[in-house]
Amino acid sequence: MSAILVCQFALRRSLFNGVVSSVDGSRVPWASGSRRECNSLHILITGGAGFVGSELAVRLSEKSHRVVVMDNLVRRGSESNLERLARHGVTFVHGDVRNPEDFENLPSGIEFVCDTSAQPSVVSGYSNPVFDITNNSLGVVRVLEYARLNRCPLIFFSTNRVYVVDRLLELPRREGATRIEWDAEAWKKLPVESRARGFDPAHGISEEFAVDGGQRSIYGLSKLIADAACQEYAHAFDMPIAVNRFGVIAGTGQFAKLDQGWVVWWAIAHYFRLPLKYIGWNGKQVRDILFLEDVCALVELQMNQMDRFRGDIFNLGGGAENSLSLREGTQLLERKLGHGTTITSEDAVRKADLPIYFTDNRKAAKMLKRHAKVTIDERFDRILEWIRLNEASLKSRYGA
Repeated sequence: MSAILVCQFALRRSLFNGVVSSVDGSRVPWASGSRRECNSLHILITGGAGFVGSELAVRLSEKSHRVVVMDNLVRRGSESNLERLARHGVTFVHGDVRNPEDFENLPSGIEFVCDTSAQPSVVSGYSNPVFDITNNSLGVVRVLEYARLNRCPLIFFSTNRVYVVDRLLELPRREGATRIEWDAEAWKKLPVESRARGFDPAHGISEEFAVDGGQRSIYGLSKLIADAACQEYAHAFDMPIAVNRFGVIAGTGQFAKLDQGWVVWWAIAHYFRLPLKYIGWNGKQVRDILFLEDVCALVELQMNQMDRFRGDIFNLGGGAENSLSLREGTQLLERKLGHGTTITSEDAVRKADLPIYFTDNRKAAKMLKRHAKVTIDERFDRILEWIRLNEASLKSRYGA
């Protein structure tokens, strides 16, 4: 098989059995994190100053890993995470994943890559689609190239928004007192050949659900391109890559806003009595929630078995047992705070929005031997405590 001479790295890289050949002919394997339990690795986290990336960086640094984060700090609030990262010995590099020259500023010896960089708002994608696609798609290809040339296993943070909204809307559902539910009885009555693949009314949406045909949002499109690129690179270059399709992620330290991070935004708005609005479905729309502690724990488990993965896809979410409607979130917060806030309702549904989604976690649970452990009730207690401890700064940030 032909080789590619890459002078910058002084390596002749062969696309054979996942190895490269050095100039002197010796064979160089993939970085050690792909083959054994990773006791201490030099890890790059792109988008590492953001909500998820910064928490993952701190967690990994506490496990004796050397961590470098690269971030362009375009997300409001991400700069406030830099002090905490520095306290934990995490190296910060200002850079943009869209710019290949920014990768040249990274320290040498990186052994593992976690790509958490993204423009994460579904709503924002419609106002600036080119930014979504260049950042979320082209940016990931830049990260893949960096990982390929440096022989690094890669974990990519994808999204459940890759699944086709039109197919999701076709699933039978019914309206309950506080939430919309998938209708198991109506599902059973459908002819087997008419039932959507990758769906179970009790467990939710699995990795086999449709990604072709119909809308998924501009954001979803941008992540689907990146998702597919990761799978293709894994097979083309025998790269150890895991693709995680996350749903709603929430936790303390999240600078949430109306169009992204709704769980923490709902808590902040109730705490400061800021006005809210149910947009579509009268507040009965349902999502499952995966809390940040579980995200980090699942990623750490994957890091220890990367030799098993070649573009493997995992749906990671809170699952049916950790699902919540907006109305139920309102009731929970009113009970915990002893007060509510003004909430209006709008019938119009946002483009590519869904009345119900929760994740079928069974593949990940079987392979990684772990389920989500943090419950909604205890996590809301922690979120509210975080708001109390940071009341002054949050009040200023949100104009409360």
